[in-house]
Amino acid sequence: MLSVLLLSLWAASPGGTVEVEVFVPLCDNALIACGRQAAGDPRALDSNLYWGARYGAERFLSRAPGFVVRSRQDRPASDAVLRELVLERPAAQGERTVRLVLRAYAGDRIDAALEDFLRAASGASQADLVVWAGHDRLMDVPPPKLPPLPGATPRPVVVLACMSERYFGPVLQALGARPVALTRTMMAPEAYLLEALASTVAKHGPTHAPALRTALVDAYARYQRIPPRAASSVFSRLEPPAP
Repeated sequence: MLSVLLLSLWAASPGGTVEVEVFVPLCDNALIACGRQAAGDPRALDSNLYWGARYGAERFLSRAPGFVVRSRQDRPASDAVLRELVLERPAAQGERTVRLVLRAYAGDRIDAALEDFLRAASGASQADLVVWAGHDRLMDVPPPKLPPLPGATPRPVVVLACMSERYFGPVLQALGARPVALTRTMMAPEAYLLEALASTVAKHGPTHAPALRTALVDAYARYQRIPPRAASSVFSRLEPPAP
């Protein structure tokens, strides 16, 4: 029902800005193999695999055609969030502007990132789409116990992490959030997938699961240099919302 309502509002209200909130826990060599030492330094924004490397969120998106950096704010070293980056993808004909709010969490504070993400998914965020892009922490630990948020509206959610359908799917379902893109296999949660999401949201809205999946598959095949069929196996085929 939530998905039908959101799609109806999208169709009836052209123009405006869509906000996408993205949680990016930095890669941490203490948890997974991130590559060279600097790529897995959990607090190295400039070199971290998921933030400052070639396909890291800030480096890739701040240079991607059609994206404009609106603000960049560093946080105190004691904060779980190291940097907040706000980008916009201005609307072309027939599109909406997409505003991306990306938060780089210290990799050694990934549990704080997970709690914040799940709270956002359950309705603490007012973003139109909530995204996790990084290591699947639920492969390592049980989900945190979160207090209910009375009156909150759960958000549409994308989880770009290894096997997120298996690990995040049941947790999101229990929160009432509706996943619009999940994964079935091991994968690389790289920033060209965020670019593909933003471009598709601009055209089709934040809840059009088939369009989002197609865009993710196409981008993954292109950048990973694998056949589309192989890329297709990475992303879940989610059931459309009930009428």
